Amino acid sequence: MPSVRISDGANAVVDITPNPNSALIKYFKDLSDLSIDGTVLALRRAMSLDDPVVKTVSAGVTFIEPVGVGTDQVDLEVGAGVNGSLGIFKPDATGSQLFDPDPYGDPIPVAADDRYVSFGFTATVNPAATVGAGDLNFGFSAGASASIANYRRFATKPSPPELVDAIQSTIAGFVIPADIEDFEASPVGSVVTINGTGSLKFSATANLLTAVNPLASASLPAPLPPVALKAGGSISVGVAVQLSGEYQVRLTKSGPQQVRLGFYRKSGTAFSIKATASAGVSANVGEGDILGKLISAISSDGKADTDQLQKARLTPNQIQGIQDSITASISRTIEVAISAELGSTEQETAAFLYDINVSSLSPISRTALHRALNGDLGALTEDAGLTLSGIRAIRDIFASLRESKHSFSINLLGIVNYGWISKLVLAGKTLYDPSTGQLVIADTATASRIGTTIMNIGVADAEKLRRVMAENFLITIAYRGAKASGLQPSLTSAHSFFALNEHTSPETLRDELDVNVGLGLMESGEQAHIVDSAPEFGRTLFHAATTYDSALSSQLFLDGDRVRSAEFFESAGLAALKSIVHRGDVDEARLRPADNPSLWQQMKNLGQPSIPTLFKDVAEPVVAAIVSDYTVIRWWSEAMNSTGTKLAAMLRFLATHPTVDDENDDFKKLRNDLAAHLRSVAATTKEEFDRPWGLLAMFNASGRRCGRKVKLVGSTVSILKEVPLESAAATSARP
Repeated sequence: MPSVRISDGANAVVDITPNPNSALIKYFKDLSDLSIDGTVLALRRAMSLDDPVVKTVSAGVTFIEPVGVGTDQVDLEVGAGVNGSLGIFKPDATGSQLFDPDPYGDPIPVAADDRYVSFGFTATVNPAATVGAGDLNFGFSAGASASIANYRRFATKPSPPELVDAIQSTIAGFVIPADIEDFEASPVGSVVTINGTGSLKFSATANLLTAVNPLASASLPAPLPPVALKAGGSISVGVAVQLSGEYQVRLTKSGPQQVRLGFYRKSGTAFSIKATASAGVSANVGEGDILGKLISAISSDGKADTDQLQKARLTPNQIQGIQDSITASISRTIEVAISAELGSTEQETAAFLYDINVSSLSPISRTALHRALNGDLGALTEDAGLTLSGIRAIRDIFASLRESKHSFSINLLGIVNYGWISKLVLAGKTLYDPSTGQLVIADTATASRIGTTIMNIGVADAEKLRRVMAENFLITIAYRGAKASGLQPSLTSAHSFFALNEHTSPETLRDELDVNVGLGLMESGEQAHIVDSAPEFGRTLFHAATTYDSALSSQLFLDGDRVRSAEFFESAGLAALKSIVHRGDVDEARLRPADNPSLWQQMKNLGQPSIPTLFKDVAEPVVAAIVSDYTVIRWWSEAMNSTGTKLAAMLRFLATHPTVDDENDDFKKLRNDLAAHLRSVAATTKEEFDRPWGLLAMFNASGRRCGRKVKLVGSTVSILKEVPLESAAATSARP
């Protein structure tokens, strides 16, 4: 059996004969001699691992000649030169951790009487290698650098091994975990790590809760029809996912037949995530295709809606365009959900972690593991390994999607006007927001304001979508408050804010977390801790939404049978301002009206043109911001108060005419008056209303009772917080 010679800088030489099942025999092709870089690990005899002079060290190892590594082909190429490492890890007197700090987030405890000897090398993934069974590329990209290391544990009690013997046995038993036999060859207590940059692929079934947001549009008909929607549905789709970036495959041998296999993302780095959802797609609309599944999940009469679409005889191109938008929307929703799971600070950074009992593996399980070691985890993730004997999933980033813990947001802009999903689909356009993944089905007039067409897929402009949704939300809650929306009381309508930042500074992150604090979902101390945790947060997605049912919509405008005053809404708007302006910032003077009711009253008495005279000591740009704050708060408070007056008039009429029909002239006048008023409010809506201020002002006006949910997703931060909407009974009972 061939041997390899290793020497140190002091001319000490040790011959090493590899074990029969060692990677040096199985996978290395003509391994050359090695030399240690320097004398820090002198290969001296009669020195044990617990000798006081033995410290934690790491030395470079030189390959005298280049060597190829692989099975039938060369998958990895180790160049001549210092491309290896040899090390000793010695814990402190009370024990410590291997890989501390661990960039992959899962350090291994080491007892005070244990030592680890390590050997490894760095190679290049052969660009010419073809991917197939038995490859040793672990999913790494062609031409990428890959490093493989073995860490072998040695006990110093009852008697310590000699240093040279430990080094010999570590190198002689070097393992590359390319197959199950390599798992078995690893000694108990050993750790094998494989680091590189590439792609991990997997597939699974996502079960998404449907979060339906029914909204009216400005072109309100008379009368409004009943809306055929339901809440609490879900939709299941198959999805293929590819995670690309820097990762580690780690094998830990915990017992003779027990192995833990993990796939880890490197801390502080981001995976590129590509999800491709798939569901039945056909030239017709039915229960088996993606549009049919969507209708079944959210329509209170899915058959009637489906029949209506079938009768409409949509062209194949029209159906394809709708299905493409829905599929793209779901795909992006899943990408955001996976990103949230990967970025969670409450989870270790293993994307996938499995406990394996080698003796219990079936042929199917062995094939699944072999594929996983080549970067394809599909067989492990399709059912979370539940039917794979000998494999138990410990951590799976897709688990929450499999278990219906993520939502698919569906905004129906104009459903209040049309009543049926099928009618809205036929009368408008199906779009999606590429930043959040929200689906938008909108009437033609609304769709023309928010979308552009890329091939068959309707892609919404995020800024325009946010503004239109804010306007339509205001219209919708007013109609809900008037009990004229046609929506079931249990259905909720949402007010949202979302933003995608390519480069997120601490200041930007602070501003977004202001919403969390303002919504009562985070303490200011937690906000400061997160903001101060990094100098830059990379690409982030922020999404906040508040939800209102019919009962709370009415209470926004009315206190019992009394219209809420403009001053009530001014207070709510000023409180929202205090949530988004920070003391000590250059624009701190914007807080003066919120802190000083007398100053606010002076501003109202003087009117907008004269407001600057009250802030002569303030820089001109900040004065302009103060004037803008005043304008927005006054517009909103007057719009809410005047809308409340219209609602009160309609509700008084309905209270005395419980059986009134839609053709009653007095009722038609009240209804048309409300519609005209709401169209005017929508036309004058200030852009600040679709920003955090508007979200927080409405939240404050609700008595902080609406449902609220925030999601902040990035490579180094992930925050998901939610408080449900209070029940109508609880809401009515509160002061």
